[in-house]
Amino acid sequence: MAEHTPACTQCAPCIAQVSSPEDRLGLLRATLGRETEPLVALTHLLRLCRDEHRMLWEHRLDAQSRLRIKDVQDLMSRATVDDSAPAALSAPVRAALVQALQPCPGVPAVVVAQVLADFLDEQYAGTLWSSFARRSPYQPAVGDPVPLDSPDLRSVLEMRPTSPPWRLAQRLDETRHVRLAGGWATRFRVVFDYSRAQQLTGILTADTTIAVVSPNASLRDFDLGDTTDRPTFPVRPLDEDAQRAQVQGLVQQAVTAGASIIVLPELAVSAALACDLQSWVRRPGGPRLLVAGSHHADAHDGTGRRNTAVAWLRDSDAPLQQDKHSPADRPVHEDLHYDGWPELRVHVSSDGWHVALAVCRDLLNPSAVQALAEAGVNLLLVPAMSETLLPFGGPAAQLVGANQALVAVGNGPANWASAGSVLPVFAEPALFGHPGLDGQTRLVHSSDPDPGPGIALLHVGSAIASWFPRASVPAVGIDGGVITAEVEHAVPRWVRALAAQTQTPTRPTDTGLRVSLRRAAVLVLLSEGSGGIQVLLTRRSAQLRHHPGVWVLPGGSAEAQDDGPVATALREAQEEVGIDPRTVQVLGTLPTLALADGGWVVEPVVGWSADACTGRVDPSEVSTWAHVALETLSQQWPGDTQGPLGPATEAVLDLLRATLARSAGSDVDSERRRSLS
Repeated sequence: MAEHTPACTQCAPCIAQVSSPEDRLGLLRATLGRETEPLVALTHLLRLCRDEHRMLWEHRLDAQSRLRIKDVQDLMSRATVDDSAPAALSAPVRAALVQALQPCPGVPAVVVAQVLADFLDEQYAGTLWSSFARRSPYQPAVGDPVPLDSPDLRSVLEMRPTSPPWRLAQRLDETRHVRLAGGWATRFRVVFDYSRAQQLTGILTADTTIAVVSPNASLRDFDLGDTTDRPTFPVRPLDEDAQRAQVQGLVQQAVTAGASIIVLPELAVSAALACDLQSWVRRPGGPRLLVAGSHHADAHDGTGRRNTAVAWLRDSDAPLQQDKHSPADRPVHEDLHYDGWPELRVHVSSDGWHVALAVCRDLLNPSAVQALAEAGVNLLLVPAMSETLLPFGGPAAQLVGANQALVAVGNGPANWASAGSVLPVFAEPALFGHPGLDGQTRLVHSSDPDPGPGIALLHVGSAIASWFPRASVPAVGIDGGVITAEVEHAVPRWVRALAAQTQTPTRPTDTGLRVSLRRAAVLVLLSEGSGGIQVLLTRRSAQLRHHPGVWVLPGGSAEAQDDGPVATALREAQEEVGIDPRTVQVLGTLPTLALADGGWVVEPVVGWSADACTGRVDPSEVSTWAHVALETLSQQWPGDTQGPLGPATEAVLDLLRATLARSAGSDVDSERRRSLS
């Protein structure tokens, strides 16, 4: 009887060995021989270290391996003597890399690969940041390189950290400045954003104070809907004017206390109030970075409902934004709907800070915390709305231990007792994570048995955290859409003078006459910046059929439901660049323009906003936008590389300049008359 031989089944090791080690080494040597970018060459070497980590562990300390390592180090040191192009791998360096990876009996190639990876990381550290920045916004997949920039903590802390960073012993898929992305990159769309690298430079120093603003004493300050047993949307402050006054006063208190980074709680603002708060980072002596909490809003493209954190950065018009991806279940069931992959955006500074926002329960998501730690986040700012911050301590401590991170969690309201409750339920207003703290975190409590609004401060250099109740500050009122208090923007004199020279907006009337020109309106949105009077311009998408790539004023054709040119201009501005109409004070209109060639009659609507900010751009109509100084436009527009200025827009701006000139003369005459009387 013949012996039965079982059929060979394909096992995992057989499947994995799609090529022999000799073939892979030959491919690596060929790649390194022609690759000129240090980051790409380093990535290839680290991938070999990751895939053959077991062999590296077993052989890296062998006597034969140590001799080979010494020879490779000598070879590479000689190859760099005449390297005159530090941003690229010269031919001698590439030849040395190939020579170093020649097969050596008894020494696995992976041992040499780790030595070469460390060499490239050290010799070309100055170019790695530029390589990542050139790819911004950079989204790594599994096996792709991740930047590990970090500032020198000795320049930030005045004390010795209570514990060193937690690292896996001899982690083999990273060097000092680069690591490979692992499976965590499949759970989130992690994006490294270098667009604000210069504005974030120096965001933290030993003298930095971080403030958490807690504006609400009770859940009763919020509109929580009429039920707590089914999803509710939106949650928002019950009295927006009162909330505005409270927030503005506390932000003023934080600025007076020297805070350069300010964090508001989750859902403590509306979209309009979040927009208003941009004014603080524009003021001399104001904060460098202000996290305007988060707010509920429907997506502009109709794809879902979002809870979005917004942060304003000095010298940056567009906000830093982060959507919440872990819905809350208390005090309401949060009704959030997203499309696609949850995103974690990491904003990288030129001096090594990796800044990120997280919204409340996102910090309690272990997968999210792992992704933040692996991405090297070392400044995390968290708006929260929770009855206790105790569960947030563990994740914050993990980030502090992994990356020597600084974490600030701003919480509210103070009292979580619902209507009809007898006993109060007090929440901690703030939690800070800091390398100098025992246990890496500290909960901040109010000494008042019945806490109300106030601010929590953390001095970065000394790790001293304190709570201060709300101080006596001027009340903030609203008069005709303009905030009138010392703590907010005063309306410039030129705005009042300009309003007196513009025409009063009128609604269209039916005259019975046949009109062949179609009605349209544009918004001439003015603000004040370092260069003087600014006007908002948008650049038309390159895909548009008419006037692609041209810079124009936001606007468009009138629709049946529009109640006059003001409604048309505000609606179009909101649709195109997300301008909230509530943040615009309409001053009047300029003379109507008839564009016979295009078949339009255009009414320019002049508006003023102390915080001329935009939201999400409609990419089908607008490719980008800018607040441009009017004086710059009168002298020279930035050339063909930026796109031309539309002729109708030029005509409207000419009318605006003439009106401003008349208003300035009128203002001078009135001042002269007052002085004579």
